[in-house]
Amino acid sequence: MASKKNEFDFIKEQLNPLSYGKKEARNLVDDCAFFKNVKGLTISVDSSIEGVHVPKGTSVGIQSERSVLRALSDLAAFGAKPLCIFASISLPKTFKYRLLKEIALGFKRVLDDYKIFLAGGDISSYEGPLNFSITVLGEKTTNISGRSGAKPGDLVVMSGKLGDAYIGRMLIEKNYYDLKTEEIKKLTKKFYRPSPRIKLGMTINKFSTSTIDISDGLLSELNHICVNSNVGAFINVEKLPLSKVLKSVMKNKKIRYLDILTGGDDYELLYTVNPSNIGRLDSESSVIGEIVKKSGIKVISKNSLALKFKKDEFGYKHF
Repeated sequence: MASKKNEFDFIKEQLNPLSYGKKEARNLVDDCAFFKNVKGLTISVDSSIEGVHVPKGTSVGIQSERSVLRALSDLAAFGAKPLCIFASISLPKTFKYRLLKEIALGFKRVLDDYKIFLAGGDISSYEGPLNFSITVLGEKTTNISGRSGAKPGDLVVMSGKLGDAYIGRMLIEKNYYDLKTEEIKKLTKKFYRPSPRIKLGMTINKFSTSTIDISDGLLSELNHICVNSNVGAFINVEKLPLSKVLKSVMKNKKIRYLDILTGGDDYELLYTVNPSNIGRLDSESSVIGEIVKKSGIKVISKNSLALKFKKDEFGYKHF
């Protein structure tokens, strides 16, 4: 009779191949990895809990893949080149061993895409939901703008489109927007598989005055920049980069500006630049506002009318 497989079998059979033979990972047999020569080391950690960061019932492969992508987005905000990840996995007591392969495959999709490797981690079982804690390491970071360098007169810029991931999650949670099947697939993919702006982060790191990724909502992230830079800002909703699908849903009054400004999960970059550097922006970046001296955030709509928001409405709260 074959013996029951355990965590060490999972590490040896499914996870060790994801170290891709990198000597720093030490075949995942030790409790530490070792990096002899890493310059400009940048480290971040992020958690992904089923029922909190993804709806309950999301496939484990999507959860593992998404957990790494979310963590990599933090490196993008620092302009760091991804090097490797560490993964701490907390499994529900009822978790089936056969599903561990799906976790490994989810990791593999991201590791292959970004040419990075798994350097170590931990596995445990408990009474809670499936939980990934991902630590990412980046390298070759030089100038660090972070959240505290914005100055009055700077332009507020964001990459990509705003709000598609919010609609994607709403669709996953069975909200109805009368959309075509292909549109639904595209929007749910925006939520399930965010695209961390690694290359853009490395580019704008040379001239941005502050940078943050949009995980908890645009207003929430902009507020972090304003508070830490001791400035204020205004945003013009007419300048927000919105997809055709989102515009159509908003036209039917199914979604409000408040929803897309606070929904989060976009994992685009929100950054500020001196106006003299406007020519350095790429084609996917949009100027959506300006940093001002007076504290607070003002959102302007059509005809320069101010939209009213409370600070507790700015975005996702972790607790």
